[in-house]
Amino acid sequence: MKLILRVSSSNQYCDGGCEFAVVDLTRELASVALRRIQVLKEHKKDDELVYETYYWAFHAEYFSPRADLSSVPEKVKIAMQVAAEIVEALEVEEKEVITAPDDFEAVEAQIAAVECEQMVVCEDGIAFLAIPKHCDFYVTTAEIPVPVLHDAAGIDKTETLQKTAS
Repeated sequence: MKLILRVSSSNQYCDGGCEFAVVDLTRELASVALRRIQVLKEHKKDDELVYETYYWAFHAEYFSPRADLSSVPEKVKIAMQVAAEIVEALEVEEKEVITAPDDFEAVEAQIAAVECEQMVVCEDGIAFLAIPKHCDFYVTTAEIPVPVLHDAAGIDKTETLQKTAS
C-alpha cells in the first residue's frame, strides 16, 4: 500500500521542499510499526510519562509537487505536472493521509534531500520526521493510524480485538 502524507514544518516560513511524503507501507513495515507501538504500550505500563518513541527510519520520501520547473527538460516537466495533478486530485492537503496509486512516484526533481530521518511511534499510529538538508528545522508527516497499519499488515481487526481482550 502506497501512502501520500501531508507534511508540516517547524518553520512556519519554509518547508525545505517537503510538502508531502510518500511511504510504501509494506506488510513488513506495518508489522514492525505495530510491534513498536506494542513496545511503547508496554513501556507506558512502567512509566506513564512515556509519550512517544523515535527510531531511525528511511521509509518516507519527502517531495514538493510545486518544485521549480524552469530548468528541467520538457519530459521531466510533464512527469512533474502529472505527479502534482495526482496529489491535487487525491486532496492530500485536506485529508492528510491518502492511499496513492501503486505506480505513483515523485519525480527526482521534486524530491527533497533530508537527513536524520526517524519513525515516531505513538499509541495511535506512526509518523515520520526529518531535517531538510542544510536547514535547522524539522518536518513531520501526518500520522498513519493503527487501523491503516492493521490493513497493510493483513491483520484482521476482530482477531486483534480478541487478543487484546484476553
